[in-house]
Amino acid sequence: MTHSTLNLPTNRIETLADGIFAIAMPLLVLGISVPKLPSSTDPQVFNAYIFSIIPEIFVYILSFILLAVFWLNHHVFFVIKKSDITLLWINIFFLMSIAIVPFTTSLIGKYGQFHRSVLIFDLNMLVIGILFYSIFAYAARHDFIAESVKKNSKVIQRSNLILPILASIAIIISFFNSIWSVFIFFLLPITFTIYNFARHLFVRKKNNQS
Repeated sequence: MTHSTLNLPTNRIETLADGIFAIAMPLLVLGISVPKLPSSTDPQVFNAYIFSIIPEIFVYILSFILLAVFWLNHHVFFVIKKSDITLLWINIFFLMSIAIVPFTTSLIGKYGQFHRSVLIFDLNMLVIGILFYSIFAYAARHDFIAESVKKNSKVIQRSNLILPILASIAIIISFFNSIWSVFIFFLLPITFTIYNFARHLFVRKKNNQS
């Protein structure tokens, strides 16, 4: 038996993921700089500063919500019952792309007027989306998922394409309007909420009919 075919438990993957998210999410706020203003600072100067960091606050809120959605989606490991070295490494690269989100967030918060900074953020989201899609696709292909969700595996895989599609659209839009390329990611938590609500209604309706 080779290392790639070893059946590994997923509990350590889940623990590592929780730790990465627990660090990355608080780090987002550190990207918002707080100046050392003298006590004699004019109120107008302070108000000007507050207005100047509004883009950073906006990007912080968006990125925090996105990380929350990624963390909730990562609970897919509740239905992935075993793993191997390949799946482990896909997950590690996924978490690496999560860990860099505070940097890419800070970049567009401070230099959002530059296309390249927005492009780096969009590419970060694209990599996250591709790797997350790969996690479930690989697990389903190698029969690592629970029997109870196998019949819905194709639907789950298609739903995992939402982020890569949004990120690809955002990258294209960024060449024309950088601001709108960031706004488009607000569609992710919206679609995530709608999808889960619809799935809940479907399951409840199915249970009532049985």
